[in-house]
Amino acid sequence: MSVQVIGLVFSGVKKEGDFNWMAQQIQYADALFVFNDNAEQFLHHRAAPTDTSGPGCTPGGGNAIIRPLQCQTPPRAAGIPTGSHGRGFDTLDTTAKELIDQAIASIEQVVRQYGYKRIFYSAQDASGILGTGIFRVGHDVKQYITDRLKGLV
Repeated sequence: MSVQVIGLVFSGVKKEGDFNWMAQQIQYADALFVFNDNAEQFLHHRAAPTDTSGPGCTPGGGNAIIRPLQCQTPPRAAGIPTGSHGRGFDTLDTTAKELIDQAIASIEQVVRQYGYKRIFYSAQDASGILGTGIFRVGHDVKQYITDRLKGLV
């Protein structure tokens, strides 16, 4: 699999880093956008990927506004859990790691199936570590997600 993994910092609407806008631009037609999801909606989408009226396909806050894009064909977005029940994962425990690994496997499958050349995710800053805005997420969780995404190259 030959794919670029690119972390972008959100710097405003209708600019690079605004995944909702980017997904509508022709120059990003070869890209999959990874958004920060919560475990409940992530698991609902995995269980019922064609339920477009269900919680796995409804827009969320922050970069999860693009959640509905994972429910179209081809999917233009994929969620990666960063929290549960309105709270971020504080540490990379077994549950968080398993959910993140499931998400990475799904992302890899979507990239292979649809031939995406680029994966974009929200970065905190120029360091490239995963950015989070709604949930307070432990550093080890953000680092693990970042490393797993970059490992898809």
